Amino acid sequence: MRAARLLAVLLGTMSLLAGVTAVIGATSDQDGMAVKPGLKGARLDRMVSELVRRMSFEEKVLQLLAYPPNGVPRLGIPNLRWGETLHGIVGDGATSFPQAIAIGSTWDTTLTEALGNLAAAESRSLGIHQGYDPMLGLARDPRWGRVEESYGEDPYLVSRLGVAYINGLQGVGARHLDSNHILATPKHFVADGEPWAGANGEDLETSERTLREFFMRPFEAAIKEGQAESLMPAHHAINGIPCHANAWLLEQVLRKEWGFTGFVVSDMGDIPKIFDGHHYADSLQDAAVMSLRAGVDMELEGGPIAEHLYAKYFGNALKAGTLSMADIDRAVKRILAPKVRLLGLSRPTALNPASQENDEVLRYQGHDDIFARLVAEGKATTHEGEQRADYRQVLNDPAHDLLALQAAQESIVLLKNDRAFLPLDRSALKRILLVGELAEVVNLGGYSTGKPKFYVTAIEGVKTAAGDGVTVDFSLGSTVIGGTQEQLDAAVAAAKEADVVIAVVGHSRAQVGENHDRDSLDLPGNQEKLVEAMQATGRPVVVVLNNGAPFALPWIHDHVPAVIESWYLGQSYGTALAQVLFGEVNPSGKLNVSFPVSIGQSPSYYDHPVLTGPILYDPARADLPVPFGVPKVLWAFGHGLSYTSFAYSDLKFDGTVIGARGSARVSAVITNTGKRAGDEIVQLYLHQDHTSRKRPVLELKGFRRIHLDAGERRTVTFPVGFEEVKFWKDHRWTMEPGPLDVWIGAASDDIRLRGQVTLVH
Repeated sequence: MRAARLLAVLLGTMSLLAGVTAVIGATSDQDGMAVKPGLKGARLDRMVSELVRRMSFEEKVLQLLAYPPNGVPRLGIPNLRWGETLHGIVGDGATSFPQAIAIGSTWDTTLTEALGNLAAAESRSLGIHQGYDPMLGLARDPRWGRVEESYGEDPYLVSRLGVAYINGLQGVGARHLDSNHILATPKHFVADGEPWAGANGEDLETSERTLREFFMRPFEAAIKEGQAESLMPAHHAINGIPCHANAWLLEQVLRKEWGFTGFVVSDMGDIPKIFDGHHYADSLQDAAVMSLRAGVDMELEGGPIAEHLYAKYFGNALKAGTLSMADIDRAVKRILAPKVRLLGLSRPTALNPASQENDEVLRYQGHDDIFARLVAEGKATTHEGEQRADYRQVLNDPAHDLLALQAAQESIVLLKNDRAFLPLDRSALKRILLVGELAEVVNLGGYSTGKPKFYVTAIEGVKTAAGDGVTVDFSLGSTVIGGTQEQLDAAVAAAKEADVVIAVVGHSRAQVGENHDRDSLDLPGNQEKLVEAMQATGRPVVVVLNNGAPFALPWIHDHVPAVIESWYLGQSYGTALAQVLFGEVNPSGKLNVSFPVSIGQSPSYYDHPVLTGPILYDPARADLPVPFGVPKVLWAFGHGLSYTSFAYSDLKFDGTVIGARGSARVSAVITNTGKRAGDEIVQLYLHQDHTSRKRPVLELKGFRRIHLDAGERRTVTFPVGFEEVKFWKDHRWTMEPGPLDVWIGAASDDIRLRGQVTLVH
């Protein structure tokens, strides 16, 4: 009987491969692929179903684990490898472009998509098939350490940039999931940007209306528009239910409402956290079952395979009846479909039979390592994928470095420039002094490439740009965690000999980042004391912020003539910064997060509700430029200066009455009234009063980044319809009749043109 069963399985396996080839009409290529990538539709569904039918329990478990080996060579199923692609693939020698918070300040969807293509191409050259990005959390609390990973505080801006990056990672049209693209995995679903006490991974209690109108919108766009193939839930619980066990989020909203057909992968350690963190499940096995049944198809875990909960407990759960094979098969199919579309199927390496008998299925109860057994039996391999032969050529493509430099240039935000102090005039300078530890160190931010191909510091960039006729000195003055009086005194002495002082201050990933949240928005260490000492010398001072999240800097705001937000700009940091300082590049970035007066003003996002409470004023804090309770911030969402000027005029509507199924178009003329070319980011904001649900003071609903030569003018047009005005009420999207304010401006606090239309049923 055993010999007969063995022969039947062997014949069945060969029949499967023949059948698969027949199903898709594929032939072997030079790499020996039995099934080429790109298969879609019903034929893919039939093939995936047949593969699952032929798998043993152990082989199914392989598909549910994020770390390779998760292929099945017996059936030609390849391994799937993941990587972090937040601002370039994390890998030695890869291109490091600006951190996400910096990309958010470009407001440039075309650039963002190009960066996604860059990250995907380098990923595939290194054998990576899936990127755990983009991060679509809204940076609504500046204390949250992961602000740097976000595109900003606004759902519309984050949605547009998120879709663009997904399109880049996965490819669009004929390039979708080709050999130079990867699976995108937007994260963390959902609402991790405003956690309890600003602490990463902590819970949020909120309304469904707030979820729908703010936190869910970038993810809805990622699924419906970006067609993301994967998704990762958030660490925390929403309204008492952990996201990794939340069937309403992962099945009802994600799949049934939005039509998501890909797979959900857990974040690291969040399945066991359902039990030992949230205390929501009564055992680790219960947590694993709860997570799979809620819709988490794949487990990401960093420990030994035997410690993966899906591998350790699913045998027991099947035997106990708390989990069915149908539950497992559903998850396996969700994973296999995009995996086969991306990678195809290889020719089998062996035709070892896999038992389908129940006693074999139930024998694996977590007491031994499934992977070790499969490898020993020749059913799996520890092979994790190889770098392509051309990987060095891909990583060192000069076009990648040029794109990273362009991104750095567009990311820089000129926050303040009194009396047009910047750009610096080389001919009027003999000596420049840079101070601050961050002027001479590599500061890339979180999820950075292991060993960047190069990094240009602020000192190096300024020295190169200044030329031989200008002396560029450096004095430490302060570190990001402290500094001595001797260091400060030395910097003061050096400043007195300089024509201009450039203070590079901020923080690094060691102070602020994932799991490094803040209870203060002040500059760490003695850095503000350093800036004050530089200003006291009487020499002109430029403050350059090198950071991943906003600071509260009322003294610097009021006293320093020029302030630049440079964020983490990637490998070309110093080059881009110097180009802006000396005017070779006209700064064009706009803030994607608000800079509050103090931590007491947090959260300080621009799209807050209309405030109706009393104005709170503390006379002991007379140093603050505005009282507590006043919504005015130091630098507002959308703010960013230029070395030229732009005039806004000729606000027009092609219709002033908008029905539920109609729309109007609003236009304005933007003119470069300065003497040099520049980019302007034109912003559309809407507001409606007297609705049955209170609305924010204003909401971003459109933007255009345009380039204008000196004297040039251009008409910019935006649609206004149901999608722009809808809000959540009674479990559905709706609009209500009444006047709608339509504003166009250069920032949320710099509205240049105001008009109004009427909404009707």
